[in-house]
Amino acid sequence: MSDIATLELAIRELMRAGIRSADDDELFNDLALRTFRYQWAQNEPYRRFCERRAATPQTVTDWGTIPSVPTAAFKHLPLTTFAPEQAQTVYYTSGTTEGAERRGAHYIRDVSLYEASLRPNLAAHLFPDSLRMPIYVLFWEPARLPSSSLAHMIADAIGQHGSADSRYVLDESGLDNLALATALDAAVDADQPVCLMGVMYSFVLFLDWCTEQGRRWQLPAGSRLMDTGGTKGRVREIARDELYALYTAALGIPSTFCINEYGMTELGSQFYDGSLRSAVYRQWQPRHKVVPPWVRTQIVDPATLAPVTPGQIGLLRHYDLANLHSVLAIQTEDLGVAVGAGFEVLGRASGAELRGCSLAVEDMLAARRNGSGGELEAGDE
Repeated sequence: MSDIATLELAIRELMRAGIRSADDDELFNDLALRTFRYQWAQNEPYRRFCERRAATPQTVTDWGTIPSVPTAAFKHLPLTTFAPEQAQTVYYTSGTTEGAERRGAHYIRDVSLYEASLRPNLAAHLFPDSLRMPIYVLFWEPARLPSSSLAHMIADAIGQHGSADSRYVLDESGLDNLALATALDAAVDADQPVCLMGVMYSFVLFLDWCTEQGRRWQLPAGSRLMDTGGTKGRVREIARDELYALYTAALGIPSTFCINEYGMTELGSQFYDGSLRSAVYRQWQPRHKVVPPWVRTQIVDPATLAPVTPGQIGLLRHYDLANLHSVLAIQTEDLGVAVGAGFEVLGRASGAELRGCSLAVEDMLAARRNGSGGELEAGDE
């Protein structure tokens, strides 16, 4: 078995153990350093980026010093350890701010590794009680958005945890509020718990329709909800606490069973609120995003990109072993703060706050143009 196959097997075994496994810092450090050596050798743009920071397999001895790539770099470069045309699929960012021509692209060599990270993490936080139930989705089907990692994630969740009457309530004509309302009526009549999954702006649209129509439910005990993302300017902005209160008022789902998912196209793993899991196991803790054992998250200063002191707000940086065949260390533009053993997301940083990220992107592109720091290569502009 090759070294990379052995490494991938070890990562999959860590994922298979799930979030109940003890967080083994020594194991994570070993796997992260082996992943860095592999990516340094096989991902040429990343290697050049590292060389400009004097970061090599000989100088990097701890996962926390592995150079992180800003998410914006995925809009400019194919960051892979393999030829991009060999990708099993490609996930693209939404392109809502810069247009489709500037969408970030994450080339996925093996979807099964993405699913190996997805399944135990989602099960632990959305279905810790191992119930199978109808899942109603306020998002597009994968056939409609084949390049969406979120569409893949939700479809896989239906396959793993949904009953036969699961369905999508968003299509080309928009959100089918009446169909969802009818399904919720039936759930109440049958005393059948349900799960709702979708993006935040679709939920806000449905809540507004419920208010207009005077509709509300007391869904059966065990019903739950997972939302993700923001409103992205499509509907009114709404604070998270207010949204939880609206979910409870309209649907009868307690706030502890309403969880938020935080994910990125550039990552192979996701983060979920731990509140539902805590409620099921009766282990109270502050609401926060739980970091699975195969990921580490730092919070760094927006200007210097150095780790901040505990409790200080900064940018989120993730080290994700699910990114084996792309880039392990990802520097985001999302503001966060440490909470408990995880973190909470506070929103996107403003352009003025992103000096460190901007410089890193410029450095990434300069590395591509100049090789390891010399003259422009032939054909580059």
